[in-house]
Amino acid sequence: MEQARPHRDGVGGRPGRRLRGIVLIGTLAVAAAVGAVLLPDNPSPEDDGPLPTLRPSPAPREVRSLSVDFGRVIDPETDWDAVSEQLADAHATTVNLGAGRVEFTAFDWSEHPDAAAEPGTDHLAVAARMLREAPDGSPRQINLIVDAFVPEWIKEDPRVAGTGVRGRRSTHGASATQLATGEVGDRLVAYVAALGERYDPAAIEVTELFFSAYTYGDEDLALYREMSAEADWPRTEDGAIDTESPLIGRWRSEVIAGLLGRMRTALDAVRDGEGRQIGLTMDVGVDWEDPASGRPKSGQDYRILLSSVRDLRLQLWAYIGIPLRPPADIEQVTAALRDGGYDMTRFLVSVGLWGDRSTGKARRITTTALDSAVRSAATNGITNVNVTPYSLMTAGDWDVLRSAWADTTTSTGAASPVDPDQR
Repeated sequence: MEQARPHRDGVGGRPGRRLRGIVLIGTLAVAAAVGAVLLPDNPSPEDDGPLPTLRPSPAPREVRSLSVDFGRVIDPETDWDAVSEQLADAHATTVNLGAGRVEFTAFDWSEHPDAAAEPGTDHLAVAARMLREAPDGSPRQINLIVDAFVPEWIKEDPRVAGTGVRGRRSTHGASATQLATGEVGDRLVAYVAALGERYDPAAIEVTELFFSAYTYGDEDLALYREMSAEADWPRTEDGAIDTESPLIGRWRSEVIAGLLGRMRTALDAVRDGEGRQIGLTMDVGVDWEDPASGRPKSGQDYRILLSSVRDLRLQLWAYIGIPLRPPADIEQVTAALRDGGYDMTRFLVSVGLWGDRSTGKARRITTTALDSAVRSAATNGITNVNVTPYSLMTAGDWDVLRSAWADTTTSTGAASPVDPDQR
């Protein structure tokens, strides 16, 4: 059910997540091109010289962040001064900017210039220049979000898509083989490295990197055999592929861990080794019934991921509106992770504003739920809390954050002691 959840970074459109749809993005790209003509004062990196680092030192002890949809990043009508004021009023220490996909980028990527949303404009640089400092001059961290989906690539070359047990191909996700040894994985690694080299962000966040029902093609079977030393997929008594087998969950998690490890290695090499200071974060789903187990079926076994990749951090999708659940459940998740023996400094909690459209009810959670959720998120050792997406924020939501985040500790130091779609 890869298309049943909201998107994270605003690049494309499925119900709910921070993505608006390729058609809308195409419209935005046209609007951006027109805007560039009508707005000659629109800043560009060439106008202002080299872009300063986006990872100020020292970093804040407690991170409170908002994520800005890719559609907003590339929209020439976005008022970045107003965004900066809103972030400051909400006591946000950090902003996460959607950087697009390898097939649709926010700047001219020299390796794949045809992927640019608006050739000739570096939208990330425009946004970063306006947001890297708060109105009072204090530094603000900037993270960049990479969406791992490749729907347009799949349309052009269906062979890169994952395949289900009945032969159906994924519309958004690449196969395990493509991520492990293929061109899709190689390009994702290259894009992460390019972002690190070009912008020096505080961290790069990888979203939509998971497996659903589509890792059962012939190439993926060969990869499974190679990595697991098994002769075949695990089978049920009637001979069907046992898609619930822990063996498949472990293999999937190892595939994703391998890709993340390559990203980490590539980042380490940029900027003459300074890239080691750039963080790497992966968005992960939550098993609300057994949080400490992670989501192995999706390729997100927390223990495998954290033990395989240096300094990797996992951002939990605490999306209480899809389906609707009590905000207090978030604190139960953080408590379960703490009790499971995890290093809580390696977890972030992202509170999503989306509601469950499939029920016909509200498309977003209430301000009361948001207030409770962000407070529940900052528990059991969690010091990094995110709210997403910016495009759904209301005046009431900004009031909630202004109050809930008023006591955020921005000074540096060690973290506080722990007192930390259906796919």
